[in-house]
Amino acid sequence: MLLFNPSLSMDTILTLTLIPDVVKTRLQKQVIKPGKPVKYTGIVQAITLIAKEEGVAALWKGITPRLMRIMPGQAITFMTYEAVSSGLTRRGYFC
Repeated sequence: MLLFNPSLSMDTILTLTLIPDVVKTRLQKQVIKPGKPVKYTGIVQAITLIAKEEGVAALWKGITPRLMRIMPGQAITFMTYEAVSSGLTRRGYFC
């Protein structure tokens, strides 16, 4: 039987979704001055420029605070599911 590992998938999802989040933050935070071109003009251009100027690892800046915020919530979700599931199984609602 093939089992699905939710923590592994959550790590993968967090890792992949952090790049667009970093780019979104950079696009929103840039200062726009009249008559001067903006530094980031789009998603692909921003990813390329960030990787070129700061290195590829810069695309994952902020992963530690994000994981520190999300992981406890996921642990609570999994523990709650297990507690409710085992309680319902003991009462005969689940087989």
